[in-house]
Amino acid sequence: MQTELHRHLDVSLRLSTLLELAQERGLESRSTSLERFREKIILSKPLHDLREVLGQFTLFQKVLDRPEVLERAAFEVMEDCWNEGTRKVELRFSPSFVSEYSKLSWENVLAGFERGVARALAKYPGMQAGFLCIASRDFGAEAVAETVDFFLKHQNRFVGVDLAGNEENFPCHLFESSFKRAANAGAKITIHAGEATGPENMWEAIELLGARRIGHGIAAVRDPKLMEYLARHGICLEMCPTSNWLTRAVDSFEAHPLPQVLRAGVPVCINTDDPGVFSVGMPDEIRICREKMGMTPAEIQRCHEHASGASFIATLSSG
Repeated sequence: MQTELHRHLDVSLRLSTLLELAQERGLESRSTSLERFREKIILSKPLHDLREVLGQFTLFQKVLDRPEVLERAAFEVMEDCWNEGTRKVELRFSPSFVSEYSKLSWENVLAGFERGVARALAKYPGMQAGFLCIASRDFGAEAVAETVDFFLKHQNRFVGVDLAGNEENFPCHLFESSFKRAANAGAKITIHAGEATGPENMWEAIELLGARRIGHGIAAVRDPKLMEYLARHGICLEMCPTSNWLTRAVDSFEAHPLPQVLRAGVPVCINTDDPGVFSVGMPDEIRICREKMGMTPAEIQRCHEHASGASFIATLSSG
């Protein structure tokens, strides 16, 4: 079963939907064609760094302004996943990111997304889905603490909690106290680390924040002891080939460490990250793994198995 663990719900709108919503709000000219809009929004070559890529997300924030829009976005993302062959998906979003411009309450944000997923599950009953609550580093330690509080208040509506954003300026240790509270409450934790920084931030994610999975984790290959630790403890790396290339976490697809990590016995899985700006689906990422990285069908299947085995979704019904 194809499983995806790392897909940002709030940056996965269909391009046509994003254009429609932007035009309705006067953020884009009515004369703009879908192809012209694609050239403006979709990243097709690496930008300077991760921070520059994160700057592309503002338009998504501005159109996610009403609960019914959030419902539509979630439904369409689920439908896209179904059409890509994905049957289990963890969708992550940051309440502070989504509500920064709209000023929607976080409760309304969560409820809107929930309605969209519920509609999709009714239409596609073979799917499983769960939400990850993202605490955004860039909003600071106080905002991260507030997000963890929100997660803990609604823990039965999430499968886990994440820390994302600019890890260069906001390393993991700054958020230790908040994530200790989450860990003590039995939360399943995944942390963005080792994407724009070195292995030290991955160690902090594991040892200080209680990470059971790592988002990206490209830097793991630079530390043999870390690789051994990840393999021994079954800590899955959620790698995203196209994203990692566009953010310059890797120089090329051919240089991507995913095959090396997999062959070293570390659990690793394949993900899309931000389809709304990268214009990729799981079939695209799998093709890249096969054609650019030289991975065999058996290795790609092993990645699917790692994703399914590392998913937090199974904890939802038992928790």
